[in-house]
Amino acid sequence: MKADPRFFGNPTSFWAYVRAISESLGYSIRGASTVRNPSIDDMFAALKKLGQPTETLGTPTNPSQFAFLLSEYFTYRAEILNNQVRVDLMNSVEAFEAYDEVKDSVGARMTGNRILNSKGEESAVEYHVGDSIVRVPLNKQKDEKKRESYLTGIVNLIVAERLNGLPCDYDPRKMTSVDHDGKLYQTFSRRYDGSFPSTRNPIAMWEIKEYYYTTTFGSKISDAVYITSLDGYEREELERGSGIKIHHLVMVDAFETWWGKGRSYLCRMVDILNMGHVDDLLFGREVIRELPQIADDWANHYMTEYVKES
Repeated sequence: MKADPRFFGNPTSFWAYVRAISESLGYSIRGASTVRNPSIDDMFAALKKLGQPTETLGTPTNPSQFAFLLSEYFTYRAEILNNQVRVDLMNSVEAFEAYDEVKDSVGARMTGNRILNSKGEESAVEYHVGDSIVRVPLNKQKDEKKRESYLTGIVNLIVAERLNGLPCDYDPRKMTSVDHDGKLYQTFSRRYDGSFPSTRNPIAMWEIKEYYYTTTFGSKISDAVYITSLDGYEREELERGSGIKIHHLVMVDAFETWWGKGRSYLCRMVDILNMGHVDDLLFGREVIRELPQIADDWANHYMTEYVKES
Protein backbone atom coordinates (compact mmCIF):
# COMPACT_ATOMS: atom_id res chain seq x y z
CA MET A 1 0.00 0.00 0.00
CA LYS A 2 1.30 3.40 -1.03
CA ALA A 3 0.05 6.84 -0.11
CA ASP A 4 -2.96 8.13 -2.05
CA PRO A 5 -1.82 11.04 -4.29
CA ARG A 6 -4.94 13.03 -3.32
CA PHE A 7 -3.68 13.38 0.24
CA PHE A 8 0.09 12.99 0.03
CA GLY A 9 1.91 16.25 0.66
CA ASN A 10 -0.89 18.00 2.51
CA PRO A 11 0.30 20.50 5.14
CA THR A 12 0.56 19.78 8.83
CA SER A 13 -2.72 21.62 9.44
CA PHE A 14 -4.62 19.03 7.37
CA TRP A 15 -3.37 16.21 9.58
CA ALA A 16 -4.10 18.26 12.69
CA TYR A 17 -7.79 18.27 11.68
CA VAL A 18 -7.68 14.56 10.83
CA ARG A 19 -6.31 13.70 14.26
CA ALA A 20 -8.50 16.09 16.22
CA ILE A 21 -11.74 14.97 14.54
CA SER A 22 -10.81 11.29 14.80
CA GLU A 23 -9.94 11.60 18.48
CA SER A 24 -13.12 13.51 19.30
CA LEU A 25 -15.50 11.14 17.50
CA GLY A 26 -13.57 7.93 18.01
CA TYR A 27 -11.68 6.16 15.26
CA SER A 28 -14.06 3.21 15.09
CA ILE A 29 -17.74 2.52 15.67
CA ARG A 30 -18.03 0.82 19.04
CA GLY A 31 -19.61 -2.62 18.84
CA ALA A 32 -19.55 -2.68 15.04
CA SER A 33 -15.88 -3.65 14.41
CA THR A 34 -15.81 -0.95 11.76
CA VAL A 35 -13.62 2.09 11.20
CA ARG A 36 -15.67 5.31 11.34
CA ASN A 37 -16.26 7.50 8.28
CA PRO A 38 -17.34 10.89 9.67
CA SER A 39 -19.80 13.04 7.76
CA ILE A 40 -19.21 16.76 7.33
CA ASP A 41 -21.81 17.41 10.05
CA ASP A 42 -19.86 15.01 12.31
CA MET A 43 -16.70 17.00 11.63
CA PHE A 44 -18.29 20.26 12.75
CA ALA A 45 -19.72 18.59 15.85
CA ALA A 46 -16.33 17.09 16.72
CA LEU A 47 -14.50 20.42 16.52
CA LYS A 48 -17.18 22.22 18.53
CA LYS A 49 -16.94 19.50 21.19
CA LEU A 50 -13.20 20.19 21.41
CA GLY A 51 -13.70 23.94 21.45
CA GLN A 52 -11.70 24.27 18.24
CA PRO A 53 -12.47 26.78 15.45
CA THR A 54 -14.49 25.59 12.45
CA GLU A 55 -14.01 28.55 10.07
CA THR A 56 -11.59 26.62 7.82
CA LEU A 57 -14.38 24.10 7.15
CA GLY A 58 -16.84 26.76 5.99
CA THR A 59 -20.35 26.07 7.32
CA PRO A 60 -22.38 22.85 7.56
CA THR A 61 -24.63 24.07 4.73
CA ASN A 62 -21.77 25.50 2.64
CA PRO A 63 -18.63 23.43 3.36
CA SER A 64 -15.25 24.61 2.09
CA GLN A 65 -13.04 22.69 -0.31
CA PHE A 66 -10.88 21.88 2.72
CA ALA A 67 -13.88 20.25 4.41
CA PHE A 68 -14.61 18.21 1.27
CA LEU A 69 -10.96 17.09 1.14
CA LEU A 70 -11.15 15.96 4.77
CA SER A 71 -14.34 14.08 3.99
CA GLU A 72 -12.65 12.36 1.03
CA TYR A 73 -9.77 11.32 3.24
CA PHE A 74 -12.00 9.87 5.97
CA THR A 75 -13.91 7.91 3.33
CA TYR A 76 -10.68 6.62 1.78
CA ARG A 77 -9.26 5.61 5.18
CA ALA A 78 -12.43 3.82 6.25
CA GLU A 79 -12.77 1.96 2.96
CA ILE A 80 -9.14 0.84 2.78
CA LEU A 81 -9.21 -0.42 6.36
CA ASN A 82 -12.71 -1.94 6.40
CA ASN A 83 -12.50 -3.56 2.97
CA GLN A 84 -8.82 -4.45 2.48
CA VAL A 85 -6.79 -4.38 5.67
CA ARG A 86 -9.38 -6.25 7.74
CA VAL A 87 -9.28 -9.06 5.18
CA ASP A 88 -5.49 -9.09 4.80
CA LEU A 89 -4.63 -9.26 8.51
CA MET A 90 -4.02 -12.85 9.66
CA ASN A 91 -4.37 -14.66 12.95
CA SER A 92 -1.61 -16.98 14.15
CA VAL A 93 -3.03 -20.09 12.43
CA GLU A 94 -3.44 -18.28 9.10
CA ALA A 95 0.04 -16.79 9.40
CA PHE A 96 1.54 -20.23 10.08
CA GLU A 97 -0.17 -21.63 6.96
CA ALA A 98 0.94 -18.65 4.87
CA TYR A 99 4.51 -19.03 6.11
CA ASP A 100 4.57 -22.70 5.14
CA GLU A 101 3.25 -21.81 1.68
CA VAL A 102 5.98 -19.20 1.23
CA LYS A 103 8.66 -21.70 2.29
CA ASP A 104 7.41 -24.06 -0.41
CA SER A 105 7.07 -21.37 -3.08
CA VAL A 106 10.64 -20.05 -2.64
CA GLY A 107 12.13 -23.54 -2.30
CA ALA A 108 13.54 -22.95 1.19
CA ARG A 109 15.78 -25.77 2.46
CA MET A 110 17.15 -25.96 5.98
CA THR A 111 20.94 -25.76 6.14
CA GLY A 112 21.10 -28.03 9.18
CA ASN A 113 23.15 -25.50 11.16
CA ARG A 114 22.01 -24.96 14.74
CA ILE A 115 21.68 -21.26 15.52
CA LEU A 116 22.08 -20.67 19.25
CA ASN A 117 21.94 -17.56 21.41
CA SER A 118 24.37 -16.63 24.19
CA LYS A 119 22.49 -18.96 26.57
CA GLY A 120 22.94 -21.94 24.27
CA GLU A 121 19.26 -21.90 23.28
CA GLU A 122 18.07 -22.28 19.71
CA SER A 123 17.25 -18.78 18.44
CA ALA A 124 16.69 -19.14 14.69
CA VAL A 125 16.37 -21.55 11.78
CA GLU A 126 18.69 -21.16 8.80
CA TYR A 127 17.59 -21.76 5.20
CA HIS A 128 19.05 -21.96 1.70
CA VAL A 129 16.90 -19.91 -0.67
CA GLY A 130 18.33 -19.89 -4.19
CA ASP A 131 21.82 -18.44 -3.84
CA SER A 132 21.00 -16.83 -0.49
CA ILE A 133 21.38 -18.09 3.06
CA VAL A 134 18.87 -16.52 5.41
CA ARG A 135 17.81 -17.00 9.02
CA VAL A 136 14.30 -16.87 10.43
CA PRO A 137 14.31 -16.01 14.15
CA LEU A 138 12.18 -17.86 16.67
CA ASN A 139 9.58 -15.83 18.52
CA LYS A 140 9.92 -15.07 22.23
CA GLN A 141 7.05 -17.33 23.31
CA LYS A 142 7.40 -20.48 25.40
CA ASP A 143 6.39 -24.13 25.06
CA GLU A 144 3.95 -24.86 22.19
CA LYS A 145 3.82 -21.20 21.12
CA LYS A 146 7.59 -21.01 20.52
CA ARG A 147 7.93 -21.23 16.76
CA GLU A 148 9.52 -19.38 13.89
CA SER A 149 8.35 -15.76 13.67
CA TYR A 150 5.80 -16.06 10.89
CA LEU A 151 5.71 -12.58 9.37
CA THR A 152 9.47 -12.10 9.77
CA GLY A 153 9.95 -15.47 8.12
CA ILE A 154 7.67 -14.54 5.23
CA VAL A 155 9.57 -11.28 4.75
CA ASN A 156 13.06 -12.79 5.02
CA LEU A 157 12.33 -15.69 2.68
CA ILE A 158 10.67 -13.55 0.00
CA VAL A 159 13.45 -10.97 0.10
CA ALA A 160 16.13 -13.69 -0.03
CA GLU A 161 14.46 -15.35 -3.00
CA ARG A 162 14.17 -12.10 -4.97
CA LEU A 163 17.69 -10.89 -4.14
CA ASN A 164 19.12 -14.32 -4.99
CA GLY A 165 22.48 -13.99 -3.31
CA LEU A 166 22.85 -10.21 -3.19
CA PRO A 167 24.10 -8.92 0.17
CA CYS A 168 21.44 -8.10 2.73
CA ASP A 169 21.33 -7.64 6.50
CA TYR A 170 18.25 -9.50 7.75
CA ASP A 171 19.04 -8.87 11.40
CA PRO A 172 20.95 -5.60 11.82
CA ARG A 173 22.88 -5.31 15.07
CA LYS A 174 23.87 -1.69 14.50
CA MET A 175 22.21 1.62 13.70
CA THR A 176 21.74 2.60 10.09
CA SER A 177 24.08 5.37 8.90
CA VAL A 178 24.45 7.39 5.71
CA ASP A 179 27.66 9.02 4.48
CA HIS A 180 28.70 10.54 1.17
CA ASP A 181 31.86 12.24 -0.13
CA GLY A 182 33.59 12.04 3.23
CA LYS A 183 30.67 13.41 5.25
CA LEU A 184 28.40 11.57 7.67
CA TYR A 185 24.84 12.80 7.05
CA GLN A 186 22.70 10.66 9.34
CA THR A 187 22.83 7.99 12.01
CA PHE A 188 19.31 6.80 12.75
CA SER A 189 18.09 6.55 16.34
CA ARG A 190 17.19 2.86 16.25
CA ARG A 191 18.13 -0.46 14.75
CA TYR A 192 15.80 -1.58 11.98
CA ASP A 193 14.57 -5.14 11.40
CA GLY A 194 16.23 -5.34 8.01
CA SER A 195 18.47 -3.35 5.70
CA PHE A 196 19.55 -3.82 2.08
CA PRO A 197 22.34 -4.18 1.17
CA SER A 198 23.67 -3.20 4.63
CA THR A 199 23.17 -0.72 7.44
CA ARG A 200 25.68 1.66 5.81
CA ASN A 201 24.15 3.64 2.95
CA PRO A 202 21.17 1.33 2.48
CA ILE A 203 18.87 1.28 -0.52
CA ALA A 204 16.05 0.09 1.74
CA MET A 205 15.30 -0.44 5.41
CA TRP A 206 12.26 -2.06 6.96
CA GLU A 207 10.35 -2.70 10.17
CA ILE A 208 8.15 -5.69 11.03
CA LYS A 209 5.30 -5.40 13.56
CA GLU A 210 3.85 -8.85 14.30
CA TYR A 211 1.97 -9.49 17.54
CA TYR A 212 0.17 -12.82 17.12
CA TYR A 213 0.35 -13.85 20.77
CA THR A 214 -0.22 -10.49 22.47
CA THR A 215 -2.96 -11.03 25.06
CA THR A 216 -3.41 -7.40 26.10
CA PHE A 217 -3.28 -4.20 24.11
CA GLY A 218 -0.44 -2.32 25.73
CA SER A 219 2.21 0.25 25.08
CA LYS A 220 4.07 -2.02 22.65
CA ILE A 221 1.53 -1.45 19.88
CA SER A 222 1.16 2.27 20.49
CA ASP A 223 4.96 2.55 20.56
CA ALA A 224 5.06 0.88 17.13
CA VAL A 225 3.02 3.77 15.73
CA TYR A 226 5.06 6.52 17.38
CA ILE A 227 8.36 4.88 16.42
CA THR A 228 7.26 4.58 12.80
CA SER A 229 6.52 8.30 12.77
CA LEU A 230 9.90 9.12 14.34
CA ASP A 231 11.69 6.98 11.76
CA GLY A 232 9.87 8.87 9.03
CA TYR A 233 10.89 12.26 10.37
CA GLU A 234 14.55 11.17 10.50
CA ARG A 235 14.43 9.85 6.94
CA GLU A 236 12.78 13.04 5.69
CA GLU A 237 15.40 15.13 7.48
CA LEU A 238 18.11 13.14 5.68
CA GLU A 239 16.44 13.68 2.30
CA ARG A 240 16.06 17.42 2.86
CA GLY A 241 19.65 17.84 3.99
CA SER A 242 21.40 15.62 1.46
CA GLY A 243 18.98 14.58 -1.29
CA ILE A 244 19.73 10.94 -0.40
CA LYS A 245 16.64 8.72 -0.43
CA ILE A 246 16.13 5.41 1.34
CA HIS A 247 13.09 3.23 0.71
CA HIS A 248 11.30 2.88 4.06
CA LEU A 249 8.95 -0.09 4.40
CA VAL A 250 6.78 -1.12 7.36
CA MET A 251 4.92 -4.46 7.58
CA VAL A 252 2.19 -5.22 10.11
CA ASP A 253 0.21 -8.29 11.11
CA ALA A 254 -1.96 -9.96 13.80
CA PHE A 255 -5.70 -9.64 13.35
CA GLU A 256 -6.70 -9.97 16.99
CA THR A 257 -4.21 -7.32 18.12
CA TRP A 258 -4.40 -4.71 15.38
CA TRP A 259 -8.04 -5.07 14.34
CA GLY A 260 -9.60 -6.51 17.47
CA LYS A 261 -7.93 -4.14 19.91
CA GLY A 262 -6.13 -1.46 17.91
CA ARG A 263 -8.21 -0.13 15.02
CA SER A 264 -7.42 3.43 16.11
CA TYR A 265 -3.72 2.64 15.69
CA LEU A 266 -4.35 1.17 12.25
CA CYS A 267 -5.96 4.50 11.33
CA ARG A 268 -2.87 6.31 12.57
CA MET A 269 -0.62 4.03 10.55
CA VAL A 270 -2.58 4.91 7.39
CA ASP A 271 -2.26 8.59 8.38
CA ILE A 272 1.51 8.17 8.77
CA LEU A 273 1.72 6.60 5.30
CA ASN A 274 -0.16 9.47 3.67
CA MET A 275 1.86 12.04 5.61
CA GLY A 276 4.90 10.65 3.80
CA HIS A 277 6.66 9.13 6.81
CA VAL A 278 6.66 5.66 5.17
CA ASP A 279 7.06 4.71 1.50
CA ASP A 280 5.10 1.45 1.70
CA LEU A 281 2.87 0.00 4.42
CA LEU A 282 1.91 -3.66 4.03
CA PHE A 283 -0.64 -5.57 6.10
CA GLY A 284 -0.63 -9.36 6.52
CA ARG A 285 -1.31 -11.13 3.22
CA GLU A 286 -0.45 -7.94 1.36
CA VAL A 287 3.20 -8.69 2.16
CA ILE A 288 3.00 -11.86 0.06
CA ARG A 289 1.36 -10.01 -2.84
CA GLU A 290 3.47 -6.85 -2.92
CA LEU A 291 6.88 -7.56 -1.39
CA PRO A 292 8.27 -9.58 -4.35
CA GLN A 293 7.96 -6.59 -6.70
CA ILE A 294 9.33 -4.21 -4.08
CA ALA A 295 12.37 -6.45 -3.54
CA ASP A 296 12.83 -6.74 -7.33
CA ASP A 297 13.00 -2.94 -7.47
CA TRP A 298 15.67 -2.95 -4.74
CA ALA A 299 17.70 -5.56 -6.65
CA ASN A 300 17.42 -3.59 -9.92
CA HIS A 301 18.57 -0.44 -8.11
CA TYR A 302 21.54 -2.31 -6.66
CA MET A 303 22.57 -3.79 -10.03
CA THR A 304 22.20 -0.42 -11.76
CA GLU A 305 23.93 1.78 -9.19
CA TYR A 306 26.18 -0.32 -6.95
CA VAL A 307 27.47 -2.82 -9.51
CA LYS A 308 27.96 -0.14 -12.19
CA GLU A 309 29.99 1.99 -9.80
CA SER A 310 32.21 -0.94 -8.81
